[in-house]
Amino acid sequence: MINDRFTIWRFKDVPNAYVPKKLLNMERNLRLSMGVSMVDDMPSHLQFSADPDYPHDLRMLDCFGNTQSVIPISPKLKVFLEEKNIMNLEFIPVDMLDHNKSVLARYFLLHSTEVIDAIDKEETDLEVDDLNNEMYDTVDDLTLIDNSVPNHIQIFRVKGLYDVTCISKTLAKDIDDNGFTGISWREISTYSC
Repeated sequence: MINDRFTIWRFKDVPNAYVPKKLLNMERNLRLSMGVSMVDDMPSHLQFSADPDYPHDLRMLDCFGNTQSVIPISPKLKVFLEEKNIMNLEFIPVDMLDHNKSVLARYFLLHSTEVIDAIDKEETDLEVDDLNNEMYDTVDDLTLIDNSVPNHIQIFRVKGLYDVTCISKTLAKDIDDNGFTGISWREISTYSC
């Protein structure tokens, strides 16, 4: 069963952690949300501004929540995932800026280009996005089709959802066991937007 195999990558609120605000210097952000490969058109000089509402929060984690529907990860987590030889995974450099617009650290956007049409449209309550009919605006009772994801896949994006990256529960446990910070997991069946 797919819920036994996968969970959704989320973010953990950690006191005093850096809070990214806006992804800068990225044209056509939708490419990231839709899992379009960046290998032949790698964005340069990507930066995350720091949220001005949290001027003293500068604790650097291995992953940060944000409103841009992307997953910024630390160099240490990048190396860990690279060693797993995960298919269709790209790492896009992004500088994390402090509140004075100076580079605080170099991170990477975890970008899965493995996009799978896995939603069970009979069991999931869906509303198509008004601006893009390939995406869903609201979702309740998310159910994925059990055999839609091949056994060798470890990380994938759910086609039609801007912010859902699924990861195998085995890999998620490995990430937890290695002490990476700022990451939490959400059961697929509890997802709604």
